[in-house]
Amino acid sequence: MGQVATVQSRRPHLVWRLSAVTALALLVWLGRGWMSDHLYDGLSPLGRHTVNAVVTCLLTVVLVLAARRYLDRRPWSGLRLTGPRAAWWPFTVGALSWLVPAAAGTALCLALGWSGIDVRSSPGEAVGAVALLLVLVLVFEAFPEELLFRGYLHRNLSASVAPWLAVLGQALLFTLFGTTLWVVSSGWDVLVERSVIFFGMAVSIGCLRVITGNVWACVGYHLAFQVVAQFLLGGRYAEVDITGEGALTLATFAAALTAAPAVAALLTRSSENWRTPEPDESPSSV
Repeated sequence: MGQVATVQSRRPHLVWRLSAVTALALLVWLGRGWMSDHLYDGLSPLGRHTVNAVVTCLLTVVLVLAARRYLDRRPWSGLRLTGPRAAWWPFTVGALSWLVPAAAGTALCLALGWSGIDVRSSPGEAVGAVALLLVLVLVFEAFPEELLFRGYLHRNLSASVAPWLAVLGQALLFTLFGTTLWVVSSGWDVLVERSVIFFGMAVSIGCLRVITGNVWACVGYHLAFQVVAQFLLGGRYAEVDITGEGALTLATFAAALTAAPAVAALLTRSSENWRTPEPDESPSSV
């Protein structure tokens, strides 16, 4: 039995595992963009968005499954992506952690006259747009990105270093990942702006991962954030006019990024661990 455990423990170094999965994730996202432009560019915008979402989600799940089996040699359950019964409350906590401070920031902007929001779409169209965005954002962005960064990468880091360092480590990797994609598509002018946004977002969500101990909290946060942002600012599925967009964006999103961990802590009844590494045990060592 000891020999079996020794063989299973021989896995690539942490740096190699993190580098390989991050690089492969970049290839998935870049490859998806190429496929969208060359293989199914004749589809409608909604059709392309849907196909991109399904392709991204499936490839990400396959990537993480393969990495857990062949690189980590650890069970999927170690990622803390729980089943529905244990997931619904962390998911709700994550969503509320963004929505509560974001709503407060928005209300402040509107009350002081700094910004205005005029939804030109009919109520039915607005509800339909939100419902559509909930599905597309979940499959296209929130689930695959959180599975990768606050699931796989955070779990590997927290097994070796203090969780607060794992939060910073995954935030740096997420910043590298997201900023690279933006630079490839939009040029170097977006480097500083996107780096700041991605790092702040990743630290905030990483704190939720530590506080709740569940990846679904991160998915809920990410979903709430992107659905609101794309509904108000995207202009793709709903017609919304905003005055004072800069003030609204700063107040809403800055408030949510900074206050989300505090809201999550108030809603979570567990004591989080920030200092002690959490070993990712192999089945043979249990």
